[in-house]
Amino acid sequence: MRLNNIPNLEGFGVFIDDLDFTDLSRDKWMSLGRLQMEKLVMVIRNTGLNVNHFHHVMKMWGRCRQNYAAGDVEPEVKKEYARIGGHEKTGHIVRVAEENGLFGSGELLWHSNESGDIAFTPAVALLGDHGMVGSATGFMVTAPYYNSLSESFRSELDEMVLIHNFQEGMINRNDENNVVYKNMCPDPDTEIPLVIKSPVGIKGLHYPYNTAMRVKGMSQSESVRFLNDLKWGLANYTYDYWWENDDDLVIFDNSIVQHRRLGNTKGRLCYRYQFDYTYLQYKVTKRPYMPYLQEPYMSRYRERVKNISKTFLNYLQTFLRFF
Repeated sequence: MRLNNIPNLEGFGVFIDDLDFTDLSRDKWMSLGRLQMEKLVMVIRNTGLNVNHFHHVMKMWGRCRQNYAAGDVEPEVKKEYARIGGHEKTGHIVRVAEENGLFGSGELLWHSNESGDIAFTPAVALLGDHGMVGSATGFMVTAPYYNSLSESFRSELDEMVLIHNFQEGMINRNDENNVVYKNMCPDPDTEIPLVIKSPVGIKGLHYPYNTAMRVKGMSQSESVRFLNDLKWGLANYTYDYWWENDDDLVIFDNSIVQHRRLGNTKGRLCYRYQFDYTYLQYKVTKRPYMPYLQEPYMSRYRERVKNISKTFLNYLQTFLRFF
């Protein structure tokens, strides 16, 4: 197995080559999970995995989670979610493809998943299936930009809160639907602090371009100028991975990292597993994940996670009654 840093991410990103999944111990895979949490972005090339193997290895790191599926979901959203392969309660692997998939054709702009949800799911994995070569998944890592700033400016950013709303066409101008809306920002004017921590405690910016509309306490014009300055700085810490093999696997943080899609999407299919680090979090940090540094957002986060967990537990108990 060979490890190399991904260019331009200041150490926050790693390529993995020559990893043999047919001879991979659980301990070694969990160690790679800890490495991914620290590096934020991991690209494993030429995996040989199919979708069933993908689910098997990823669930060792954490449970699959889709927050909007843990609440009262409208019938039309349930139908759309089933069409793309998801389960309405447990948020199982979904297809990302032009036909019967999430995000159909065309490029995707910079975004993070569940970006306007205070209890966003903290990690995402994408396994290629076919038609991936000729397309790219890009990553924008915010931690090195935050670390490059003066201590006084970081202190100012630490106190800022962004107002989030769903904005149509801010991810995919060609194909957005109710699943995208519910996934990104189900509640209007959601407040989320700008500076948060990743699951392993790395500070960075939760500034998803798709839902962040303005800074709390600033006018719209002031917010636009300020946020554009942040965009200018963040643009220095990006990397677009052009898929080299159809079975490559990319795994990335969803708290302080944004991602995008470039290139040809015709005939392209990959599978998405969105997850929390259920079986790694305590091993690495010895405590539950808390992204926020201030109230009332810490309490709001705990309450939201509690409700999500309760829904999943109730579903599991109902499911087990049939066995």
